[in-house]
Amino acid sequence: MKEKKTQIDLPLEQIISNMPGHVYWKNKEGVYLGCNNRQAQTIGFRFGHEVIGKTDMDLSWGYEAATACRENDIRIMETGRSEEVLEVAYIDGKEKVFLSQKTPLKNKQGEAVGILGISIDITEQKETEKKLVAAKEAAESANKLKSEFVRNMEHDIRTPFVGILGMTKILDERETDPDKKQMISDISVCAQELLDYSCSILDFSEIEGGYFPISPKKFNVIDLVNSVAAIEIPAAKTKRLDFTVEYDPAMPKVLIGDDYRLKRILINLLSNAIKFTPKGFVRLEIKCLKNEGRKLILRFIVEDSGIGIEKQKLHTIYEKFSRLTPSNQGIHKGQGLGLRIVKQFVEDMDGDIEINSDLGKGTCFTCTFYFKVPIFEEA
Repeated sequence: MKEKKTQIDLPLEQIISNMPGHVYWKNKEGVYLGCNNRQAQTIGFRFGHEVIGKTDMDLSWGYEAATACRENDIRIMETGRSEEVLEVAYIDGKEKVFLSQKTPLKNKQGEAVGILGISIDITEQKETEKKLVAAKEAAESANKLKSEFVRNMEHDIRTPFVGILGMTKILDERETDPDKKQMISDISVCAQELLDYSCSILDFSEIEGGYFPISPKKFNVIDLVNSVAAIEIPAAKTKRLDFTVEYDPAMPKVLIGDDYRLKRILINLLSNAIKFTPKGFVRLEIKCLKNEGRKLILRFIVEDSGIGIEKQKLHTIYEKFSRLTPSNQGIHKGQGLGLRIVKQFVEDMDGDIEINSDLGKGTCFTCTFYFKVPIFEEA
């Protein structure tokens, strides 16, 4: 048995009249030759045939909108190429935005004799876009104000902690009672921890705000490493870790580079190593890979026997606020900014950083940097 075919016999005019969107066509002079009902209803008519014979100047678009529309039509007919344009019209006193796809109508000789257009009302989308842009600008402004506030408070935040550390050091040297000496040591460790947190937050704020230019200068790398070690030794002693620093004897003492970034990199890496090492060792090793003329390559290796990092988490450790364990568990303290800052500072110094880690066996960070060697070594 043959299937019956259903055939719908509708005039082309009826199909066009009821097409969605705004469909219209004009002659070379901009006179409407036809349009669908939606186009007609948008400008106050009921049916498309009522628009025939009119130009955009006769309609309720507004003079500027009609002029821009005519200019678009002329350009498209002259180039002979289809074009997508944004067009603004004023209907009933309200601004409307249309996305129009226009193409030239050509005769058998290939000459442009008119224009065919299909337009979609995107006013709501544009309003939403404006609101999103405004919200984005407001958020950026608020973030900038926050960064400015933190930046202005930098000195006031760091100074008290530095003062506490200085005073506890003096008390520690004078105190002879073992119990009191231990309490002073605990105060010193806590103050240093708070100072490190503050420095990390301030560094992160400077990085995010773009206020942290590279500042190369002459510095003594041995003194810098010793100062970092002095900061970290109390925490290592508290956990009874074997903390060691090894220098390459071929390494020049005085270099030219960004000593602040290098110091913060080492502090963050060593602090993390001590934090995540319950027993065993933490080691900082410095190797001289290349020393030719005034060019030098140094490698800083921070290795520990700590808890290690799962392989699937290695790719996330440099993300801001990334933590190996949630802060609310209270297992390991921190804001999740340290390694983010390390990564950014390494990139700022045109260096490289690598990580090797085995869960339960420890972690090794390797940072490699270029430095210059000054003509005179005094620093």
